[in-house]
Amino acid sequence: MTDQDPTQRYEAPPAAEPAPTEPPVPPAPPEPVVAAPTAPVATPRPAGPGRSRLRWLVAGIVTLLVVGTAAGATFLLTRDAGDPDVLAWTPADSVVYTEARLDLPGGQQAELAKVMSAFPGFDDQAAFPTKLAEALDQLVKRASDDKMGYQADIEPWFGGQVSMSIGPLPSTADPTQVRALVLASVKDAAKAGAWAEALLTEAGATASTETYEGIEITTVTPPDVEAFARPVTGAYALFGPVIALGDPASIKAAIDTKGTGGLPTHDQFAAASGSVSGDRLGFLYLNAAAIAQGAQGLAGDTGASMPELPAMFDDLSAPWVVMAVRAEDGAIVVDTRQPHVDKLGPAAASESKVAALVPASTVFLATGHDVGAGLERLRALAADDPELADGVKQLEDSLALVGGVDALIGWIGDAGLAITRDGDELAGGLVITPTDRAAAGRLLTQLRGFLALAGQGAGITVTDEDHGGTTITSITIENVGDLLGAATGGSLDGPDDVPDSIVIAYAVSDEVVTIGYTADFVKAVLDTRGGESLATTDRFKGMLDRADKVHGSLSWVDVAAIRDLVEGMIPDEERGEYDADVKPYLAAFDAIIATSVPGDDLDTGTIVMRVVGQ
Repeated sequence: MTDQDPTQRYEAPPAAEPAPTEPPVPPAPPEPVVAAPTAPVATPRPAGPGRSRLRWLVAGIVTLLVVGTAAGATFLLTRDAGDPDVLAWTPADSVVYTEARLDLPGGQQAELAKVMSAFPGFDDQAAFPTKLAEALDQLVKRASDDKMGYQADIEPWFGGQVSMSIGPLPSTADPTQVRALVLASVKDAAKAGAWAEALLTEAGATASTETYEGIEITTVTPPDVEAFARPVTGAYALFGPVIALGDPASIKAAIDTKGTGGLPTHDQFAAASGSVSGDRLGFLYLNAAAIAQGAQGLAGDTGASMPELPAMFDDLSAPWVVMAVRAEDGAIVVDTRQPHVDKLGPAAASESKVAALVPASTVFLATGHDVGAGLERLRALAADDPELADGVKQLEDSLALVGGVDALIGWIGDAGLAITRDGDELAGGLVITPTDRAAAGRLLTQLRGFLALAGQGAGITVTDEDHGGTTITSITIENVGDLLGAATGGSLDGPDDVPDSIVIAYAVSDEVVTIGYTADFVKAVLDTRGGESLATTDRFKGMLDRADKVHGSLSWVDVAAIRDLVEGMIPDEERGEYDADVKPYLAAFDAIIATSVPGDDLDTGTIVMRVVGQ
């Protein structure tokens, strides 16, 4: 915090109207934005004088947000970690809060430099601040048609912190009632005021002022205001260590905090923000309960009231969620926290079993533990709900033919969806660890019999083959286009619509039950048993060690392999542009892994986005 008097008045010109109706987003990983100092930018389309001024007006606010999401670390010195100034001045009733820490607290500058070293132009970590400043200069100049630069016009006054918050959702669809606020920390108020004055002069906006609690608030009317059916009033003010941009009500609410009574004093926010610790590049807080309640009121005002959900959905969602973004050991790491939902069952976590059952060539995997037990809990909740009980009873009666609900899901332990790559071919399917192999076998044998009977004369054939002592059953569906056309009343029999035939295969063993697209996928899973698997690869193991080896769910994305596959599909006429302008930056990304760990009181999650060479 600075020593400025929070009630000090600044004679500052009006600011551009922010875009308060845009939904806030979590601070994005910075690499794709700032790592392309030489990448070409499309030339803006010509515009008339009025719209050109309006575009210029909006460009100033966009620049603040671009600089924020770009993680513009041009500061050579770091500061002690702690709550940013922009948080202290955020209204306490905000239901959404997101921030970008461009002052790079603690060791984030050095950590971010490691991440950025994978991108063109940032290989010299010692020159990171200089290179990043140059990239930001080019970015801002291109966005403003060379009328403004980052180093000359923004860095001299910008304190390195940006936040956006949303106030309580209105009960009316009137856009003028939306509460939205952008705060940027200021290290030189006079220069910030001069920047705003130049911005608004260029934009051709008009302004009026009022004094509130000793602070001058400037209300902005954009040029060509007649183009808006219901123009939203924008305003700005300089006070304490921040510049505030948003609607007048939000700016007044920020002034009322006096830097000591803002969002950090809200009990729920204090608990949520306290659940994550350490230095960070960005942060997101969602008051999920307040948002859901506000959405129902808003929908009612529009005449499209949201249908009331059955009672089983009560208390199934967490009241709040937080995410913190940081750079660490050559990766962008996202930590998530939310209260544990008791209705979803007790906390249970273990090491992944499915990852050891899928091939090393797996490019995507999403898996969870005790999936069958989780499905049974949801069934029980639905059966206890008077609105759903009859439907559940009907479903159970219809499943009696295969032994009931327990026969359908009772044998499922851990389960996952996997996609594998073999050259230019993709295959995928379900991979399940059975808690009762015999029950799984009975169910699939029954389904096999039904399909064989129903398929007579319908182009469906069922065949069996032995593979290393395990039977693989393949179900081939011929004339898929004709079948779908008959079902939908249309025609899908052209070669470009659907394949001529599809094959669904499955196999049951003591270790794994797999159901997939093509028998080759099933064979690959069976061959993995006791051999090389995704879990044995160094990349996967290293990234899992940085997340949570013991978890409730896991996701894996092999970005490098997917990029390589997609590159083979790029038309020749577009290849040169892709290789020059896109590939150098996409090639910096290696893989992503995400885990979630349920707890007795708090569920935690970790997402690791790794770059090449780290």
